[in-house]
Amino acid sequence: MIKYLFLFIVGITFGQAQLDSVLVCDVKFKDSKFDNPHAGSAFLMEYEGKTYACTAKHVLFFAKTDSMKTISFGGDLKSWSFVSKTHPSIAVKAGKLINENPEEPLTMPPKADWLVFETSGAIPENIARYELRSSPLTEGEAVSFLGYPYNNEKPIQVQGKFAGFTEDGNLSLDVPKGTYNGCSGGPVLDAQGKLVGLVSMGYYNQKEAKMVFEPSAIHHFQSIIKNEHNNRNTKK
Repeated sequence: MIKYLFLFIVGITFGQAQLDSVLVCDVKFKDSKFDNPHAGSAFLMEYEGKTYACTAKHVLFFAKTDSMKTISFGGDLKSWSFVSKTHPSIAVKAGKLINENPEEPLTMPPKADWLVFETSGAIPENIARYELRSSPLTEGEAVSFLGYPYNNEKPIQVQGKFAGFTEDGNLSLDVPKGTYNGCSGGPVLDAQGKLVGLVSMGYYNQKEAKMVFEPSAIHHFQSIIKNEHNNRNTKK
């Protein structure tokens, strides 16, 4: 499936089957007044033989109860699903939140802006599952990101270039000026469709008349998985 990823613009069909390359976070709480059917964008990833569902950690600012102050649901969550907005009946249920941490304050900007879930149940075949790129990006290399802006019924695919790394180790991308609210948590891809980052911080700098776009790099995801493995081995 991965080899087809860059042949699509999101929503193109292959015969009768559509490949959904980006999803939205549909979050429900025990108190339904906090429900949010589009808290952010999301995607699935294959890594070391497992399928993970990923979005941005700061999406929790739009998917939280009043009592949530840390990276933890504290028993308030009813369900978190990753849904095809074009076909709402297609969804992936979230399992365990791997980097849940009741000791980590929910602040902006969050460090290592990944929220990584295990998946629960069967994965529909027409949802893309990305693989990590294994080699470093080079400056000027073509990249793109995918996501659902709020109130959009169709996802967007925005082309850009890799401009280097930030002091915090995030990617720095040269992308067109735009309003991308709601795309947080979407995948950032190289020209072969391999995952290089996750949509995190972006805004238009009026003073410099340029778009600042700084996705969270994949090494943050790898650190989360490594910590999970270490914690699991410690408990044995």
